[in-house]
Amino acid sequence: MAWQPQSRPTWVDAFNGLGANLGDDGRSLVPLDLEDLLAAAVRNTAVSDFGNDGFRSGLATLLDALEKEARLTLVGRILARAEIQRILQNRLQMEAARRQHLAISDERIDAPIFITGLGRSGTTLLHDLLALDPENRVPMQWELMYSCPPPETASYKTDPRIEQVRREITVMAEADAAFPQMHDLAADMPTECIYIFAHEFRSDMFVGEFNIPSYAIWNGTTDLTPAYAYHRRMLQLLQYRHPGRWVLKAPSHLAHLPNLFAEYPDARVVVTHRDPLRVIGSLGNLMGTLQRMRSDHVDYPSRVAQIAFGFSFLLQRVLQQLDRGLIPADRVKDVRYLDLVRDPVGTVRRLYADWGQPFREDFARRIDTHLAAQKHGAHGGHRYSFSDTGLNLDEQRAAFAAYMQRFDVASEV
Repeated sequence: MAWQPQSRPTWVDAFNGLGANLGDDGRSLVPLDLEDLLAAAVRNTAVSDFGNDGFRSGLATLLDALEKEARLTLVGRILARAEIQRILQNRLQMEAARRQHLAISDERIDAPIFITGLGRSGTTLLHDLLALDPENRVPMQWELMYSCPPPETASYKTDPRIEQVRREITVMAEADAAFPQMHDLAADMPTECIYIFAHEFRSDMFVGEFNIPSYAIWNGTTDLTPAYAYHRRMLQLLQYRHPGRWVLKAPSHLAHLPNLFAEYPDARVVVTHRDPLRVIGSLGNLMGTLQRMRSDHVDYPSRVAQIAFGFSFLLQRVLQQLDRGLIPADRVKDVRYLDLVRDPVGTVRRLYADWGQPFREDFARRIDTHLAAQKHGAHGGHRYSFSDTGLNLDEQRAAFAAYMQRFDVASEV
């Protein structure tokens, strides 16, 4: 059975009803005007320098799509306004921090590790495991949302911003009970680079949250060079008082590996591989749920068709980039999802050996303990199958045959 929206809490329907009763779904109550958002961010922070103005084109494109295409409910408008304004305020505060602490610009980002792959292919699992190594530095959700003042080692695990973000995440969980079953999100958990790219408003984060095809096309075709330059700037600030060996993650990186290596020539990249037909349904369900929080209109069949086409196009492009030498293949390691699940410690051990890094046995014990705790505390889980998508199995299998053969990916459908 294809994805179906769950009933929403009474308070969500009541808020949305208020917007509908006004006849404009809350546009008059919660405006999404570019200049108004910029002015509010400046007013709330008492800072006016956003840094390079390149972010404005992405922001303008996003806001136009939100107004014309997203069909937001009042709750959806509130969530959109709050998120965009928070990002703008965080950007202002980071620019102010860099002016106050000039040494931030001297911070080196040496040989960062990036994990990427198709969405729902094991990138989060591998990121979580590498985060268990005390030598590694992963970005936590709270510090990408509220980055200033720069985090400090002494208070990193007790920073009051953790509780602040925890309350915000609770709102999302309460707006749709299906969300926590599909995606682990917590203030003090490792998170992905889409939250960094969002500060340049060149991010797949918005594509997942809203039905905004014009922005999705713009984001998929625009130059990501400024986004990766800002990525470095943000890492410099975050490690200024809490250093470590960066381990970063985002499926989005797979579409921009030449940009990634142009900004970080010494990067080490891990690409996770899984049967695309297995993950299309999972990602479609997640994106449907995210959009349902913000709109009453979710076209699930169109969404999964777009995901399937996008996956096929992306993987063909990555194969071409590898064959043409546009990606330094010697800096890329491949990890099959099924191998990672069957032998997580062995998989990580082999990666460390390839990188010439010591793998300590206490790290192996941390991995075993973490996975045992996860299994013991698992909630209902995310149930899905390829048949839910309504896509033709033979057509989709043919579309991904070359990719699966190239990386010896086993069928899970």
